Amino acid sequence: MNVLLHFPSWYHASLRWGAPLDMFSQRTTTALLNGLRDPANASAWEELDGRCRPIMIGVARRMGLTQSEAEDAVQAAMVNFFEAYRADKYDRARGRLSGFILTILRSRALDLRRQVHGRHEVHASADSVDQMSDADLERLWLDERQGQILRQAMEELQASGADERMLAAFELYGLRGVDISEVTTRLGMSREEVYNAKYRITRRLQPIVARLDELYEDI
Repeated sequence: MNVLLHFPSWYHASLRWGAPLDMFSQRTTTALLNGLRDPANASAWEELDGRCRPIMIGVARRMGLTQSEAEDAVQAAMVNFFEAYRADKYDRARGRLSGFILTILRSRALDLRRQVHGRHEVHASADSVDQMSDADLERLWLDERQGQILRQAMEELQASGADERMLAAFELYGLRGVDISEVTTRLGMSREEVYNAKYRITRRLQPIVARLDELYEDI
């Protein structure tokens, strides 16, 4: 499968942002949701939490919450989601899991803003949560989900023994858009080596991203 890699402009800033990524889980979101039906299946909850939490924190930050506020809002939202799911309040026929989670997250974010109104600073580049439409939130979710997939793919590639200098060249030139002259100077590589690193790392990332896309398909 030939998967094109699209790197969000903010990707480099969040490359290592979020909870530790679970690289051993190969269960689809559907399988994890089915596992939540069993009260004794703690691993399903832990894996789903690890998959969704970084995405939710990214969305909450772009809603305008600070890092600590985002973490608090997401924690409350995950608890609410777990309780609602166990109570059969989520109907997959009525929409994607992301829509259900985003509704809960928006409510918890609004609650938090009311509690800290006048005390917290909203990030200048973020939109206020009460001004965002459902379509806005879904767009942010998809953007953050893609970033999560790319982060995990990069970590898997690194863990597989990929050349560190090639990875660095790819991150600087391919992801951050650093001028190639600066990349060659910083890494002691020729232009041809940087171009080759971008090409080879992209080719190696493609099948990883394709596999992860399938795991995240229902989110």
